[in-house]
Amino acid sequence: MSINHVREYNQQIREWLLRTFAVAAAIPKNRLVSRACPVCGSHDHAFYANNDHLDYVRCNACTLIFMNPAPDPGAVDKGFEGEDALLMEYFSIIRKYRSAPPPQPDPVTDGKLRDIYAIKRSGKLLDVGCSTGEFLHKARHFYDVEGVEVNPHTAAVAAQHFTVHKGFLHELRLPPAYDIVTLHQILYGVPDPVGLLGDIHRVLMDDGILYINSPNADSYAMALFGGKANHLYGYTSLNVFNRQSLAALAAQTGFEIMTFRTEWLDIYMTDIAEFYDHRERFIHKRNCHLPDYESRIRDEDKLHQALNLDLGMKGNYFVAVLRKSRASVGGATDNK
Repeated sequence: MSINHVREYNQQIREWLLRTFAVAAAIPKNRLVSRACPVCGSHDHAFYANNDHLDYVRCNACTLIFMNPAPDPGAVDKGFEGEDALLMEYFSIIRKYRSAPPPQPDPVTDGKLRDIYAIKRSGKLLDVGCSTGEFLHKARHFYDVEGVEVNPHTAAVAAQHFTVHKGFLHELRLPPAYDIVTLHQILYGVPDPVGLLGDIHRVLMDDGILYINSPNADSYAMALFGGKANHLYGYTSLNVFNRQSLAALAAQTGFEIMTFRTEWLDIYMTDIAEFYDHRERFIHKRNCHLPDYESRIRDEDKLHQALNLDLGMKGNYFVAVLRKSRASVGGATDNK
């Protein structure tokens, strides 16, 4: 069963989100910093949406959607390190509901392994932002796995089973010894994505690959719900990429896209009705105040899977594999 179909979990996440929205509303405007596009550096952008408290713009050069103005990058990093009590509460909820280590998955069909396994079937894998180690438990059956995690609470859980390097990747100075680096739902919250991918480039072998899954700016859900879409919740969602902005990021950091696909519709009839009838209380994918919400969402998820919808570039999340560009092999540009 998906954790999103568990009522108690949804209730706790909804309550947490409401507190997050209150914090976002209370951030003094003088503590927000105007910024250029964190991918291409352009100052040419247009308003995209407001999440009821904070503004998002779309870069007119590379199409990245990003929060602007935004909290100071140093404050964001300190929050993930443990100084943001509300963010730590979220990680506590995740820890509470984390499932037992899964049995050995089928790497050809597993949603988080198949894109990697199609290219590399063995090697040394580093999961950056490994949280409690959920993905490492899957990947360990096929790869020699390690993690990187800045959050002390989740790092401690993962470290019970795996080698976990505690800190930011640029602080660790790991050797260029990895065949695969993975980023699972990390890129959207990073103040400096160019710096992060530069750090990843340095720890990858010349024939290494980078796997990324992250919110998709071109999704049907973003187009429908706008500032109410789950990718723009609260104050920690800084960047929302599409294929074009990811390609721009790759080019900036010595990578090129090998494969790119999208997944999950994440549009439910129950949510649509709530969005139009009671927008003030609508929270995308977390409307558990409604009767039988979880069973309805579960049934719609089953329908979406049975229909085998071709979402093209419009799924709510993208999955991409990048490799070092031919020109960069043998020495990456220092992006710091």
